[in-house]
Amino acid sequence: MARKDSKNKAQQKKMKKTPGEAPQTRHAARILDYRARRRFPESSNPYRQIRLLLRGSMPLVRQKMGGLKYRIRSFFSKLAARARARTPKHRFIQAAVFLTAGLALAVYAAFQVLYTTATTLTFDGRELGTVASEEEAQAAVKEVENSISRVLGSSYTLDSVSYTTGLTFRSALVEEKDLEEALSDSLRVVENGYALYVNGEQIGATQTREALEEALNLVSANYRNENTLSIDFVEDVEIKECELPVESFINLGETLELITSEKAGEVYYTVEKGDCWSVIAQDHNMTNDDLLRLNPGYDIDKLQIGDELLISNAVPYLTVRAVQMEYYEESIPYEIEYRDDNTMWEGDTKVISKGEYGKANTEAKVTYEGVTEVEREIISQDIFQEPVTEIQARGTKERPSWAPTGSFRWPVSGGTITSRYGSRKIFGGTSFHGGIDIAKSYGTDVVAADGGEVIYAGWMGSYGYLVQIDHQNGYVTYYAHNSSLLVSVGDKVYKGQHIAEMGSTGRSTGNHCHFEVRYNGERRNPMDYLP
Repeated sequence: MARKDSKNKAQQKKMKKTPGEAPQTRHAARILDYRARRRFPESSNPYRQIRLLLRGSMPLVRQKMGGLKYRIRSFFSKLAARARARTPKHRFIQAAVFLTAGLALAVYAAFQVLYTTATTLTFDGRELGTVASEEEAQAAVKEVENSISRVLGSSYTLDSVSYTTGLTFRSALVEEKDLEEALSDSLRVVENGYALYVNGEQIGATQTREALEEALNLVSANYRNENTLSIDFVEDVEIKECELPVESFINLGETLELITSEKAGEVYYTVEKGDCWSVIAQDHNMTNDDLLRLNPGYDIDKLQIGDELLISNAVPYLTVRAVQMEYYEESIPYEIEYRDDNTMWEGDTKVISKGEYGKANTEAKVTYEGVTEVEREIISQDIFQEPVTEIQARGTKERPSWAPTGSFRWPVSGGTITSRYGSRKIFGGTSFHGGIDIAKSYGTDVVAADGGEVIYAGWMGSYGYLVQIDHQNGYVTYYAHNSSLLVSVGDKVYKGQHIAEMGSTGRSTGNHCHFEVRYNGERRNPMDYLP
């Protein structure tokens, strides 16, 4: 009996020594194995989730049970030794206690693996996700609020947000960033998109970059042909990716309509030599009245070189710049050769033999901004018809003071135009008015519109006292309704010479000068000749 007890003690010593070394090595290996397999496959089936979770938690259970096994084995070895000396009833009770304790330990271990305490974020009655703590959920809400505030440019605070903390499956936890995305998607206040900027000004926004690029391509498509070298925009055009308010997004059609429209802006035209009101209006697709509405206070009959006229209150958002090659037949200007003629006044010329333009096949690189040509570079010219020089006689005879200059001045300084050229109603009927009436006070100076010879000076029916001047270039001017005349037939008068005084003689309703211009006997509108 003593031999058997010593054998049991030796075995117990051996069992105590072994767990002090090998279980530690096995414990570390199992921890590494458990950490390597912490990620569980995902499944939407609850039964499968539990099964996968249990399978993944087995390394941890084995780790815990490894050390426990040793302690239980030692404990039960001692109990077994004591139990041999006791009754069968006591042995049964000890076994039941052992089984109950083991089962409770297993349930506790499984509970710790499957469940954890976490916080669920609810917005507007809908659960958006569960994170490890309420602090994480609040941080996600704050980040979304800050992001929306930055985009809107004003403070934004979320309402209808609640937090619920309790036990939940570990597999149901999400990252804080995932919770932010779910909350942003639920709000739909701002979204990631693309904005079109022109000269730093935001014009439109869409949810895809391709939509804006397509709109820009459609704008430039009308300027592209087989000879186009390059297409771009005069303005600085940029597409930026950014967070934008949802209501700012527009579709492709609306974007295209917007960038092809006009914005507020002023465009001016500077009056040049030879310009007149009607031609300026016509060149800019306007009527005389349209141009006058944009330039109130202007006298359309008295434009001055250098005047700036407003021709538009709007400018396009985008101006296409297109560079293209052009191939065409161009006229080559001819030269003029002068021959002195002492029978002609100085400054006068007369064509002896007419010149002819040459012709050349031309290749040019042309730059357009919108429909306006801004540059033309001639690349090559192939002349197939040489120009013919024109021969002109040039006068050398000294010009007298009364010689015509070829242009007219106003016959009265200042004054008001009371009747224009054309049909009018007067004295109860309709008649054709062959000149213009310039009204001013009685006795105002009337001067020659250009140099020439007086061919009539006297009374002529409804004209009253009338002066006619032949300018010896096909033009004759009339000055009627004068109170007195200061020249006679045959007098040579110079441009601006005082020839009569204003009155109301003949068929007249008040003091004024009736001024006519006739070319080869045919009446012309004086307004076409006066500056």
